Amino acid sequence: MSDGHDPILEAVEALRARGHTVEPWTGGLPYWLVDGETLTDGDLLALAVRVGLMDSTSTKLQ
Repeated sequence: MSDGHDPILEAVEALRARGHTVEPWTGGLPYWLVDGETLTDGDLLALAVRVGLMDSTSTKLQ
C-alpha cells in the first residue's frame, strides 16, 4: 500500500506485544519463526486474526 501500511510488520509487532517470540527466518526467505514454528506471511497474518489482533476482512490491527 502506498500509505506505508505493512500488515505483516504490524502483525509481527502485535504478536510480539502479546508475548509471542517472532523472528524472521534466516537466509532471506519469506518465512517467520513464531514460538519455534515456521510460518509464511499468510500464516502469520492468519495467526494474528485467530488471536484477535487483526480484522480478517481488512488486515488492519484492531
